[in-house]
Amino acid sequence: MTKTERINNYRNTSAADAYILGFSFGALVYKMIMKELPDWMFKEDRESTSHGGALKLRFAPSKNEKYVMIHTMGAEVVGTVEEVLTGRKNKGEAWEKYLTENAGQEWKKDSVPYYLDGDLTVNGTKYQIKFESASFANENTIQKALEYKAAH
Repeated sequence: MTKTERINNYRNTSAADAYILGFSFGALVYKMIMKELPDWMFKEDRESTSHGGALKLRFAPSKNEKYVMIHTMGAEVVGTVEEVLTGRKNKGEAWEKYLTENAGQEWKKDSVPYYLDGDLTVNGTKYQIKFESASFANENTIQKALEYKAAH
């Protein structure tokens, strides 16, 4: 599977209606809500060998890409890193908790695959939540999602 095929398969199997992306730039945390993610937002990386070494897609914007998201794509400041990413060692979990609680819902850690449900549902819209450096999915999970979709 090529990177483009992985991206398209991810998109075609995602249960999310939209994405809430977060990243820090300096001491501030920014948020973007997007219905579709451009290809350049998907970086390809490999998991460590202790996690199987599979290829994975990540949200890992460079400094220049963050600048573009802030100045031309409408990313908005939600607070300082200290305010937003507190209470959890894992920034992705802290981000998800912050967004969920700010939507008036109770956050709890889960491991529901991206192809079964979003991370947060607000007014019927399922959102996939990602903070910088987060993995979207690895090639094995994307393959499982394709198999699941074919069977359902």
